[in-house]
Amino acid sequence: MRIASRFKGIYYGWWVLVGTALLAAFTGGVLIHGSSVYFIPIRDELALTTVQTALIFTSSRALAGVGGPFFGWLADRYGGRPLIIVGSILAGVGFMYLQTVNSYLPFLLVYLLVVSVGTHLGFGQTLLTVTNRWFVRRKAIALTILLTGFAAGGAIFVYPIGISVEELGWRQTLLYSGVLIMVAGLALSLLVRHSPERMGLTPENEPELRPNPVMGNSGDISIKRDFTAYEAMRTKAFWLILGSSTLRISAETAIMVHIIPIMAWKGMDEQSAAGLVSLFFFLSIPFRLGFGFAGQKLPFQPMLVGGLLASAVAMSLVIRIDAVWVLYPFVILLAVYEGTVVLQWLALGDYFGRKSYGTLTGIMRASDVVGSIMLPIYAGWIFDNTGSYTTSLVTLIAMMATAALLIALARRPSQPLLPPTSGDAPATFR
Repeated sequence: MRIASRFKGIYYGWWVLVGTALLAAFTGGVLIHGSSVYFIPIRDELALTTVQTALIFTSSRALAGVGGPFFGWLADRYGGRPLIIVGSILAGVGFMYLQTVNSYLPFLLVYLLVVSVGTHLGFGQTLLTVTNRWFVRRKAIALTILLTGFAAGGAIFVYPIGISVEELGWRQTLLYSGVLIMVAGLALSLLVRHSPERMGLTPENEPELRPNPVMGNSGDISIKRDFTAYEAMRTKAFWLILGSSTLRISAETAIMVHIIPIMAWKGMDEQSAAGLVSLFFFLSIPFRLGFGFAGQKLPFQPMLVGGLLASAVAMSLVIRIDAVWVLYPFVILLAVYEGTVVLQWLALGDYFGRKSYGTLTGIMRASDVVGSIMLPIYAGWIFDNTGSYTTSLVTLIAMMATAALLIALARRPSQPLLPPTSGDAPATFR
C-alpha cells in the first residue's frame, strides 16, 4: 500500500518519459542506427552499387524531412499515442516483409513507403513533441533523457544486430527486428497520453507546468508565453539554428549511412566495425547526459560549437592517418559531437516553448531533405569512382565547420510576454 501511494504521487509526465525513452532506445537501435549494419550485406547480395545502396537508407532520412512538417502537425494536433501505434505496425510489418524481397526497386519502395513512414510517423520528432509537451520546469532533463535513449539504443542493439547478420543472415535479422519493434511499440504506447491538460493537470495544481516569472519592460512581473510557429520564424535565432541544423544533419546522415563502409575502407572487418559503432553510441550516452544537464544552466552555443568542431577533427584524422587505430579516436570524437546534438533540440524547446514544438521540429527536418538524400549518394559516387572517401569527408568537414559558425551567432529571442490577469491561466495552457 505504501509503494502504491508513492507511485500515485508521481507526476504522470515521468511515466510518459519512461515510455518515450524506451521507445527511443528500441527504434533508435533497430530502425535508425542499426541500418548501417545491413549496408554491405544488402549491397553484396542484391549486386548493387554503393550509390544504389546508399539511396535505400537515405530515402528514409529524406522522408523525415519531406514529411516532417506534417508529422509534427499531427503530433501537435492528435498527440503521440495514435502515431506510435500506427508507426509501430508499419515499421514492424515493413521489416518482416523486406526479408522476402529479392530485387532493388521493390526493396527501395517498401523501405521508403512502409518502414520509413512508420519510423518517422511514430517515433523521432513525435517522441520529442510528446516529451516537450509534458515538461516545462525540467524540460532540459526530460529531453536529455529522451535523446540519450536513442544513443542507448545504438549502444545496445547495433553489435547484436551485427552478430545476428553474421550468424543468421540479414533476412532473418530483419524478420526478428520487425517483430520486436511491433511488440515494443504497441506495449509502450500505453504509457503515452496526449497532454497534461487533458488529464486535468494545470500550472495551478502541478508545479512542473509552471513557467518561470520574468520581469517585463515596465518592471511588472509577467509570464512567458509560447511562440506561435509564425512568431518563431520571424526571429533571427530560428533561422540560425535552422541553417546550422540543415548542414549538421545532412553531413551526419552521410557519415552514419557510410560509417561501416568507411571503417572497412580503413581496413577493419565488418563485425568489428559493428562493434565499434556500438562503442560509439555507448560513449555518446554520458556525453549526452552531461551536455544535456549542463544545457539547463549554461549557454548552449559554446558546447554545441565544440561538438561540431569535434566531428570535423574526427573526419580530418581519418583522412590524414592511414591506419586502423585511427578509427578509435574517430568514434570518440564523434561521440562527443553526438552528445552535444541534444542541445539543439533543448534550445528549440527552451527558446520557443511547447505550443508549436512539433511544427517547428518538422520545419527543421524538412530543411535537410535535399542534403540528406544527396550527400550520402555523393559519398557513394565518390567511392565507386575513386575507391576512397577522402573527397567526400573534406566536404563534410567544411559543412560541420560552417554549422558551428552559424550556431555561434544564435542568441535567445525576446520572449512574448503575457501580463497576468486575475482568475485567468496563461494563454499557453488554455
